Amino acid sequence: MSDPKPDRILAEESDNPWVKLILWSNEDPLDPTYRWNGFMKYLVEERLSTLKDLNLSDQQRRKSLELYSADSAGFAQALPLHRREIVIAQSQFSQDTDFMEVLFSGITFDNHIFSSPLNFRHAVFVRAINFENSISFKNCRFEGSVDFSHANLEPGAVFSDSDFVENVSFEAAKFRDPVEFERVIFNQKVNFYWPKNDRILDTRFRDAHFLNFIPVSHGRNFHPASDFHGVTWPKIPKRNGDKKTEDAIEDALLDQITCYEFIRTQAENIGQLELRKEMIRRELACRAELAEPSFERLLRKAYGWICDHGTSIGRPALALLCIWGFIFAAWLGWAAQEAAVTTWDVLYHTGGRMLPFVGGHAYVEEHTLKALRAAPHVLHFLSAMAAILSPFLLFLMALALRLKFRMSV
Repeated sequence: MSDPKPDRILAEESDNPWVKLILWSNEDPLDPTYRWNGFMKYLVEERLSTLKDLNLSDQQRRKSLELYSADSAGFAQALPLHRREIVIAQSQFSQDTDFMEVLFSGITFDNHIFSSPLNFRHAVFVRAINFENSISFKNCRFEGSVDFSHANLEPGAVFSDSDFVENVSFEAAKFRDPVEFERVIFNQKVNFYWPKNDRILDTRFRDAHFLNFIPVSHGRNFHPASDFHGVTWPKIPKRNGDKKTEDAIEDALLDQITCYEFIRTQAENIGQLELRKEMIRRELACRAELAEPSFERLLRKAYGWICDHGTSIGRPALALLCIWGFIFAAWLGWAAQEAAVTTWDVLYHTGGRMLPFVGGHAYVEEHTLKALRAAPHVLHFLSAMAAILSPFLLFLMALALRLKFRMSV
């Protein structure tokens, strides 16, 4: 049994200095991250000022900046705060805070409720010296939209057990260390889009819930350690015949297909075949729902019902068993009136029909065969239908087995 989560407190009532700092930063209507970035720059410069007596070379200074993840273009472009603004930022912390030592601990926002939208656009975050949980938003609830687009999250971040009620954007955000989203609930859109197709995305989505939208991660290359185990994906949108919502549902289906296709290709690249299988299944389900009413749509729907789009072994096996049971019961009812036909004869006969590679008649006596041939036409018709359907069901079982046990041809 997992430990209970700590109670969340409203951000506006918090004594956490980082929470107060980001709320103060977001009060700026023009550039909310100006204050945040300026204070990050101040902290790094305060820390580096203690190293002046060491007469560091330019290379050593660059190494120090890299240690704090302060070597990015965003950090270099951050404008310094005015003295008055630094004083206001320092006032968010306790009076005995040593600002040269702040960077030894992480930047934590854990267990808070943020009722207003948060803007971290182009924000820079410095790395904690202890390298553990440099940026932590554990067990938070974001009731407004959250914008991390173009932010520098290279030190890594933890959002585990948090809840995003509105949209959250990590578009063009820079990642280097893993970002954890374990057990996170995404109620609306989440965007990881990267425009240049040259960034590694190392995310841990174990047991995460995407309630309404698929994460958009085009342009990112998944890291082999990316974790999607136990993810709850959104339901497939269903057509309801309402013309007003028909276009919206079609757009939603097309968006889901695009996202599933991309995640499928990434799963293939990093060898996560279970994720690939799930993406194939959901993509085919979307295409079945998107197809116009036609014989093709009927076939796609049947494919989903019978074998869950090629991923279920049990469904076609159950269908095969039900067909055989019905045929066996029908023949057995007729055989009860025929002295020359026993239950075993019916078993061999119907079994031979269901399994095309088994010659059931090889075990039946000649006089019994004559009695079977004289059976009513309806029984022979049912046997013929079973003989036609059984190879397809066996093929679907083999297809699912191949996917499940990762067999190749």
